Amino acid sequence: MDDSGEIRGTAFNTVVDELYPKLEEGKVYYISKARVNLAKKKFSNLNNDYELGFERNTEVEECHEVTNVPTVKYNFVPLDALGELNKDALCDVIGIVKEASEVTQVTSAKHNRQIPKRELTLVDRSGFSVRMTLWGKQAEQYNESETTPVIAFKGVKVGDFGGRSLSMFSSSTMQVNPDIAECFLLRGWYDSSGAEQTFKAHSISNMGGSSSFGFNRADMHSLEEVKQAGYGMPDKPEQFSARATIMHIRSENISYPACPTSGCNKKVIQIPDGWRCEKCNQVFPAPEHRYIMSMAVADYSGQAWLQGFNEVGVEVFGMTANELLEIRDRDIAEYNAIMHKANCNTFNFSCRAKQDTYQDTTRIRYGISRMLPIDYKEEATILRDLLYSQWAR
Repeated sequence: MDDSGEIRGTAFNTVVDELYPKLEEGKVYYISKARVNLAKKKFSNLNNDYELGFERNTEVEECHEVTNVPTVKYNFVPLDALGELNKDALCDVIGIVKEASEVTQVTSAKHNRQIPKRELTLVDRSGFSVRMTLWGKQAEQYNESETTPVIAFKGVKVGDFGGRSLSMFSSSTMQVNPDIAECFLLRGWYDSSGAEQTFKAHSISNMGGSSSFGFNRADMHSLEEVKQAGYGMPDKPEQFSARATIMHIRSENISYPACPTSGCNKKVIQIPDGWRCEKCNQVFPAPEHRYIMSMAVADYSGQAWLQGFNEVGVEVFGMTANELLEIRDRDIAEYNAIMHKANCNTFNFSCRAKQDTYQDTTRIRYGISRMLPIDYKEEATILRDLLYSQWAR
């Protein structure tokens, strides 16, 4: 990092052997002849579109005359907002250590060796707590004698065990009682009132009954960035978040007749005396229609086709598929008006990119995992908070 920001640098194989002894955390270096690459956002939480590749001819020289060394920059996520991040996302957090466990040893099946492990319980002013797992040297070197320190973590991984948890890994860093404004605010709050407060944990129940992939504001991408990054290739599902506006909805085959049995949702077949579900081996007088959504969405960078199922259709139209089809059969003009009104609405999308093959043609399909309407009060609050954040300074 320097005064302008941060960038990730990566080395492999023999370059690691050459450069590792030269580099030390907290020191300043001149770096030349490094390759500039587009950043792989999946593996980095830095706010930079590029990264450096250290190669055999890359030169690293320590700078001994340094003044005004820049401090580490954080993009802190409040603990109550961890439920909005998807599993394995990287984030920065700061919290008071409410509890700290003893060091235990965990046997790694992959490496067949013992790894030290320690668990901290972090709390902050949001009223939530979360478990943070330290591994290896970080677990062993943690200072148990200091009670309730403030610790800032950078680049920790989000887990979904029991709702939400955090863990450090090789590239994560931690600073105890850092000299930053957020630390002083947190210390003052805890000493004045926070120590007596009761905190909520991120259980599965208070996350809406599921720990599945949700909208990740910290990792939003434009539609063109998703395409350029090759999400879903090759044959590997990838998840991403985006904000886009509905431009067109395919009105043909917008739903299918489904089994009305709770939890089945299989397509039923019409027979002379009703609708038959092969899975349930039952005949019903009428099906429960469920949406199959295919819609073109756009943002400032371009357009993409997204696919979704029943929950997406209910969110878009504000009614069930049965209700929409009843309107279509009764008044086609009203149906067309509803379809038209659904366009030009903006949503936050959580999507899954996956490669598939149809009629010998390979393509990338973008499936909607979740979609949320824009909460303008929330968006304004986030922009306000951004203006008062460390980033804005």
